[in-house]
Amino acid sequence: MKEFLKYIAFRLITFGATTFPRPLVYWIAIRLADLCYLIDRKAREAVKANLRVILGPKASEDIVAYEARWVFRGFGMYLAEFFGYRRFGEKFIDEHVVARGIENVDAALAGGRGAIVCSGHYSNWEMAAAVLVRLGYRVTAIGQMHADPMVNELFVRQRARRGYTLLSGAHGASEALRVLRRNELLVILGDRVFGDSGVEVELFGRRTILPQGPFRLAAVSGAPLIPGMIRRRMNRNFTGYTFPAIIPPQEGSREDKIRFLAREWAKRFEEWVREDPCQWACFLRMWDDEESGEPGFAQSGQARLRQARKVIEAVK
Repeated sequence: MKEFLKYIAFRLITFGATTFPRPLVYWIAIRLADLCYLIDRKAREAVKANLRVILGPKASEDIVAYEARWVFRGFGMYLAEFFGYRRFGEKFIDEHVVARGIENVDAALAGGRGAIVCSGHYSNWEMAAAVLVRLGYRVTAIGQMHADPMVNELFVRQRARRGYTLLSGAHGASEALRVLRRNELLVILGDRVFGDSGVEVELFGRRTILPQGPFRLAAVSGAPLIPGMIRRRMNRNFTGYTFPAIIPPQEGSREDKIRFLAREWAKRFEEWVREDPCQWACFLRMWDDEESGEPGFAQSGQARLRQARKVIEAVK
């Protein structure tokens, strides 16, 4: 029943975002986001806990609450833009998005091993991939599939309209390597763990877990890892950035290379989030809460990794 209601909600968002004028679409998205902020206590408290780490101990609770509300609002606007392709498609990109650092993509592809653009759940991350397609690159994205087939089909259909190929994060590794061997772009998010595969890093001075996927693919293939982000501006325009690539080291074990790549990407991601924290749509606790003991990715992620290692040892 819950998944069906989610499907209906997404269909309603699609209808409104493709029918109403753009200013009204944004107004409705923000009002609905405010409602979600009020009723979804678990997500609200997770966002606030993350912001306390990012903003530091000097940030007042009023500032934390203000930034948290805008996390929800930014996510609401992202959903409206994602499902409202007719209003937020190629013409919108041409008129409202500026791309910076594209020379870094060309430099990475010049090596002939493809390139991995690694972003996070920041601003409108789906639009970032669509911008690369609009600029003429062949793009394949790795994404997490939704459990409900109807909801999943909605997301797959919207992504297909943006011109890039979508691979399942659970089973897409082999095809992802083929994409890189064709010297094409692979786009993947690096800030949220799904499943039992993670790598420990320091983020905002605290230990947490990032997914291994993008960093393992870079370590195995030798493809450069490009930190890439898109930022929403106050006038509802966007600026997309691709930064100089992180090159996988030649020496060391594969696990050492994965840790190096994850650590270096985390540094760049931290710089980006610190500049405008409310655009990071992370509704799960990224760090363990030292006061309440509520586990975040660091504690629960380590537990999952330990359990996974036990399973591996048991079947050897």
